[in-house]
Amino acid sequence: MRILHHRILSFLAIVLSCAGAQGQWIQEVAFDDSDMALDLNEAKSFQFYPTYDQYVRMMQDFTSGYPEICRLDTFGTSEEGRLLLALKISDHPELDEPEADFFYASTMHGNEILGYVLLLRLADSLLRGYGMDQEVTTLVNGLQIWINPLANPDGSFSADNGLSLQHATRSNIQGIDLNRDFPDPGKNEADDTTGRAMETRYMMEFLREHRFTLSANIHGGAEVVNYPWDHTPYLHADDDWYRFVSGEYADEAMAVDPDYMFGWPDGGITNGYAWYQALGTRQDYVNYHLGGREVTLELSLDYLLPAFRLEEYWNINERSLFNYMAQCLYGIRGSITDLDTGDPVQARIEVLDHDSAYSVVYSSESHGDFYRLIKEGSYDLRFTAPGYLGDTLRDVEVIDYQATYLDVKLKSQSSIVPRNEAPDFRLYPNPASHILYLEPVNLPPGALSLSIHSLDGRTWIRKELPWHGEALETDISRLENGLYIVRLSAPSQQIVRRLLVIDP
Repeated sequence: MRILHHRILSFLAIVLSCAGAQGQWIQEVAFDDSDMALDLNEAKSFQFYPTYDQYVRMMQDFTSGYPEICRLDTFGTSEEGRLLLALKISDHPELDEPEADFFYASTMHGNEILGYVLLLRLADSLLRGYGMDQEVTTLVNGLQIWINPLANPDGSFSADNGLSLQHATRSNIQGIDLNRDFPDPGKNEADDTTGRAMETRYMMEFLREHRFTLSANIHGGAEVVNYPWDHTPYLHADDDWYRFVSGEYADEAMAVDPDYMFGWPDGGITNGYAWYQALGTRQDYVNYHLGGREVTLELSLDYLLPAFRLEEYWNINERSLFNYMAQCLYGIRGSITDLDTGDPVQARIEVLDHDSAYSVVYSSESHGDFYRLIKEGSYDLRFTAPGYLGDTLRDVEVIDYQATYLDVKLKSQSSIVPRNEAPDFRLYPNPASHILYLEPVNLPPGALSLSIHSLDGRTWIRKELPWHGEALETDISRLENGLYIVRLSAPSQQIVRRLLVIDP
């Protein structure tokens, strides 16, 4: 009867919407205890919000019901001891496979609750659809999918002892806004958990461990896809790719409901800083410190969305949630191994004349696999690793919605410089603006000295650089436009090059 009652309310909302009165009427429907599931069966209908205990049981039941493709990880606890849970859904969940890792999380603001049920229902759809639905099977076979529906259980449930979300709060039990609690790139804060909320510390450790190729965190209070950056007006190196995947999410949702995400100048998407500046967000932490790719999905105007609208919002977002996951299967991907032994190599993958320090990716130490999500185009890639000769692949073609596979083999380099080859270094880009890369050639690993001087003799940069075989990166953003002398010194060696600095 309760489900029927909520369906009647949903029908009335549609009728009133046709009469142009939906917005006014919805504001009069207050969230209360009737929006909570009475038992586990109601919770599993996804028409009501689970209590905390029902949520834990649902997560456990996913694993016990589908042990071949699902396992449950408790990666921490809240201040009050509630569990921080994540499902891993994959064709071999007990293994760390050479596959891209994907992550959805929700409700880090405890009173923004729509994603709590959306992600539970998404997990259910993946598990039920595996082997039956081709798209679901492809995702589960090709990715290691992680889902954390409730990132701030104290903020959601503490006020009502785990039984209701009626008095949920944005912050955790200590009053800390978890989405302002991550290391802030704008303040040059280190990737350090010291002094942060317990939930933040555990989440940072979880994110570091898995280094997700692609992720999203779900919020409420607006209807828009928010992409990096939040802290600065400078655009991400992959801004065109972010606009592409964010637009795909919004377009698919608006195809179901044209009024959803309506009114944004770019069609349901926004650059975070262009909307408003936010410091210490998880989105910026993942993108800056971990080299990942993450957006923030703002999915409902209401924080405490009434339960009778859960079906409506699932129908709007279902296709977009799956499409966003599928983006993790595209771009440039492959493996990097030792040319002689075939062993995996942990290497740095840089897109030349494109990447910044935060946007480069690395191959995994265990398998040598790598994943570089990027917009359609032609790119030059540089592969470097300590103790190996670097390699550059030119004109690598990328097509949207397709994967470009690369099998890269690096040759181990000797620490002895051949007598018949002179030491040198490659300097790029040149002209340069913000970041400069130096790539030594025929120099043994060890300490190098870098200095940059203007033609009038002033020293602008002087620093020591430990070199282990990879390209060296230097921030030159404070240099004025003009011509400079770059000196790279090693024991008994000094090499000089000219550098032109110009505005981008």
